[in-house]
Amino acid sequence: MDAAVAGSGAQAQPRPGLARGWTRGPMAEDASVLARTDVRSGGHRAGYPIHLLVVGDDSRSIAAPVTRDLADAFPGLCLDRVDGAGDLVDYGASLGAQDHVLMGLVTSEVPDIDELIDCAATIPVLRGMQWVVVTDAAQHRDLARCMQSGALSSVLKSPWTLPLLAGQAYSTMVRYLRGCGYSEGQIRSLIADPPPFAVQGPLLEGLDRDEHEVVMELLAGVERVLGQRPRLVVPGGIQLVTQGEPVWAVYLVLDGKVSLHRDSARGEVLAHLASSGPLIGLVSLARAENAFFTGTTTGEATLVRLTTEQLQIVISEDPSIGATLTALAIRSLTRRLMRAEDLHLENAMLAEDLEAQKQALAATLEDLRATRAELVERARFAMLGELSAGIAHELNNPVTALVRAAKHLHEDVDSVLASPAAASSREAMARALTVPPRSTSVERALIRELLPVVADHTLARRLVRAGVQGAEGARTLARTPGGIDAYEAGARLGGSLRSVLAASDRVIELTQSLKGYARPDAEDLKPVDVRDGIDDVLRLTAHRVRGIRIDCDYEDVPPVYAHPAKLQQVWTNLIVNAAEAIEDESADKASAAENAGGVPELPARGEADALIRITVRPAPGCVSVTICDNGPGIDPGIVDKIMEPHFTTKAGRVRFGLGMGMSIVRTIIADHGGSLAIDTHPGSTTMRILLPTQPHEEES
Repeated sequence: MDAAVAGSGAQAQPRPGLARGWTRGPMAEDASVLARTDVRSGGHRAGYPIHLLVVGDDSRSIAAPVTRDLADAFPGLCLDRVDGAGDLVDYGASLGAQDHVLMGLVTSEVPDIDELIDCAATIPVLRGMQWVVVTDAAQHRDLARCMQSGALSSVLKSPWTLPLLAGQAYSTMVRYLRGCGYSEGQIRSLIADPPPFAVQGPLLEGLDRDEHEVVMELLAGVERVLGQRPRLVVPGGIQLVTQGEPVWAVYLVLDGKVSLHRDSARGEVLAHLASSGPLIGLVSLARAENAFFTGTTTGEATLVRLTTEQLQIVISEDPSIGATLTALAIRSLTRRLMRAEDLHLENAMLAEDLEAQKQALAATLEDLRATRAELVERARFAMLGELSAGIAHELNNPVTALVRAAKHLHEDVDSVLASPAAASSREAMARALTVPPRSTSVERALIRELLPVVADHTLARRLVRAGVQGAEGARTLARTPGGIDAYEAGARLGGSLRSVLAASDRVIELTQSLKGYARPDAEDLKPVDVRDGIDDVLRLTAHRVRGIRIDCDYEDVPPVYAHPAKLQQVWTNLIVNAAEAIEDESADKASAAENAGGVPELPARGEADALIRITVRPAPGCVSVTICDNGPGIDPGIVDKIMEPHFTTKAGRVRFGLGMGMSIVRTIIADHGGSLAIDTHPGSTTMRILLPTQPHEEES
């Protein structure tokens, strides 16, 4: 290791604490450099040794020359040099508690610079300092870690210039001392002022000065060349530059503010206001491009207008004005860039917030779907409760017929068993079970045929009704004692049995329809004939449409793939809604007439009978179901609302609704891939449903 300090005229002295034999290479014969001199300045740290460390074995003739140049540039500091990373530990141990190493310089003679800087970071006296790299290599792959850690100050190419080397070294040491908390006066007392030939100072004058001061300096320079420039005072709302239009001049804003806007697909967007700066149009003018922004004054503003030609004259006459103009432009553009970066960051944060809200909304939507499914099930069971009254009413007549027929069966069976004419009774019973309905004219003809045989018009009518077909059969019964009574008993028995069977079939049909409505749907879709479903609903809702004519016009249609019970819920809601609209209109008009003491006015249908017409037609790829009533129609103001959940037109009536019916109808039709259209006006409301004939996968 070589230790060197260039003292201004100081006598070289051996460096205490360093092991013998460390001086190597060309530096070993330069005894004047291999010396140490304490800092001779009067700061509060006067007398403390200040060091610069150079690392390199001079195998490429870099380390020795760069050390000599640094010694010439900073004669009051100690210059130390070691060969490589292996010497750093011993070097650190040789320094005393009052020694300070302000900067390290490493050359490309070191095989791995990152490894060397990492090693230096483990030595307390070398930790935290910055490094300058001097290299003769075209590229480096061993500077990544030191760049990331901030330990790399600068990279110089060999051969270097002394002003650049001295300027970089001085700036690096100053940054280190400022980071340690030293004031500017303390820094100058420790390392003195930079050499006069060192490249120092800001890149552009004016970057660290007050912006208004720079603006006035620029204006003064312009007026030195062009003379007094008129001040333009304009009100707010004046466009200085327009997006996409050519820019012919630069505006220097002396007072007031200018907002910068950009047009987008969603309208005009404010991009800059506080960050617009005092120069408007300079970038577009310099690049000979159309304006990137639209610049508009936000209030009264004082401006100076400079054209391209005027700027060229000013800069050519006084090049220093160009530097001031550049500094002002850089300040403005930097402010805009920082504003753009802030907006980008805000957008990223907003995007994250939106994503979180999106996930929260997705969870809420899932909850709403679950709630909707629960409401659908509740509405289904509520509808079943309403239909139970209709079922009870419809079952009353068949059950009464069954009871009456059972009494007759008891009496007639006793009579038949006691009669010797059992054969004829069985024949009459069988015929009564299967005989088709006969018109009144046919019965009168049969009575005329039997009258000559029995000579009694009443008896002839009894025999015809019992099922006797001709005169010969009547003679046989008349000759047999008790034959006519036994035959009539058998006929009554057959008729009663027929009534029992018919009533039973009616009960079975009603219960099957109710089961089809109430049973849970299977997971898989099934082929469904919509006509059968509509007929089932009409049977179940017969008590709700009493007094209303129902016209059904069916054509042959293919089946649709659906959940049968869900479709029945659709037909039930639509048919019941139509019936209730007709009934409510009549009730409202009658109530109004009663309160007014007058004659009820006619409903919207006029004098026509109340009617619900159901039409089923094939359509391309679909089945069309139309349910039309001649009720009052739907108010145009609420047509769009009737599909909303909990919206009801029955509020305040004795018969009220939850407002879920049409919402459920729309949901079920949509889940089956169909569509619902409404056409309404006073006297007519038409609901047209299209259901696809191909299976449709329900959306989750």
